[in-house]
Amino acid sequence: MILKNVLIDKIIFKGFGLGTYQGKKVFVPFSYPGDIVDVEVISEKKDYYKALPVNLNESKIKRIPVTCPVFTQCGGCNMLDLAYPEQCDLKRQVLEDIFPDYTQLISPTQPSPKHYSYRNKVFFPVHKVADKIAFGMFKNLSHTVISASDCLLISPQILAIAQEICDHFNEVKEEVYEERTKKGNIRHLGFRLNSQNQVMVIIVTNKSKLAFTKTLVQRLTDKFPNIISVIQNINKADSNRIMGETDKLLFGEPYFLDTIKNKQYKLHYQSFFQINREMAELIYEQIKADIAPQSVVLDAYSGVSTIGIYVADSVKQVISVESNKWATDDAKFNITLNKSSNITVINAKLEEVFAGLIHKHQITSIVFDPPRKGLEPKIRELIATSNLQQIIYLSCNPTTQKRDIQDFIKAGFTISKIIPFDMFPNTYHIESYVLLQRI
Repeated sequence: MILKNVLIDKIIFKGFGLGTYQGKKVFVPFSYPGDIVDVEVISEKKDYYKALPVNLNESKIKRIPVTCPVFTQCGGCNMLDLAYPEQCDLKRQVLEDIFPDYTQLISPTQPSPKHYSYRNKVFFPVHKVADKIAFGMFKNLSHTVISASDCLLISPQILAIAQEICDHFNEVKEEVYEERTKKGNIRHLGFRLNSQNQVMVIIVTNKSKLAFTKTLVQRLTDKFPNIISVIQNINKADSNRIMGETDKLLFGEPYFLDTIKNKQYKLHYQSFFQINREMAELIYEQIKADIAPQSVVLDAYSGVSTIGIYVADSVKQVISVESNKWATDDAKFNITLNKSSNITVINAKLEEVFAGLIHKHQITSIVFDPPRKGLEPKIRELIATSNLQQIIYLSCNPTTQKRDIQDFIKAGFTISKIIPFDMFPNTYHIESYVLLQRI
């Protein structure tokens, strides 16, 4: 079904342009405020449509030429056709829409130093094209894979390594895992790139067996000497989760060292690390600036303690809490590596240890960088009854962030500043930084 002349009123989180048609909302990707578009409905609910643009009739925002051959098909980018300043302006507008009572506190979007080739981590799904294995990205609004051999957000050398792996698998007749039939083997190709240009390669398989691994390792390391590890991760689960719990080390070690400014971090291949290293440094500098020198800081969901180690030199004490065992082990190593004597690392779920830590260490500030789903209700309740004076809340999902912050405001906190950081140029994603103080 085609809807004619839909006026896009605004852009909302997750990159959709929002318009109306005969009283029903219409969510349209790759559209911007002021656009008048004809759209094709791909799904219809009681009070809204999801649709794809088929014709742009009028626009108030100037598009720029796009060199990516799969733009609007691939689900990886959705703002490649906008000049970068326009992208930053729209992302600020998204936060204004989410926090309408605090628009005067929202700063201009902090731009990324790099607009392209900024991702230091990527996992490509694989598929068959003309009976050949190829890597790609999921198509917009689907689980169909389309080839992405020229992705502008990824380092060209990563793309070259991914192609080499596919060439190998084609030669040895490996099979792609099929979600529908649950058969086949190769599921994803993953890569991590550090500041020294060293590469970790992760091959996610459905089976424990992977043929000709010695040949593959020799081929890769001969052609790309900056590859320092090759890991086979085994995921037999029927789920959307990319990686499984078991692995085989085919070459090197399952970790490397990365750097943010003058701090070094050991990273296991499954450990979280900000995907845009240059933007991470800007955010961590902001955190350091906002925390008083004598603060006792709880670094929640701390990963490998990147934030805790970064700010440790300028505060009294840091307590890092992380539930992932690999990340906790890396954090302990990183503390020694950076000679940070005032950090304690705890491997636990935050909600299980929060109350005890607040009282034992007399914590004054907390830094949150939680998963997309935001904070557990128990954590929000515990903060409400605590003596915390400051919350710094960093989130890639400002909608769950707002939900959590509303509970903090009820508990006597007030928002001091909101800063959008553009961690993911050319995409709809926003890293929302909110500072709250207790009144």
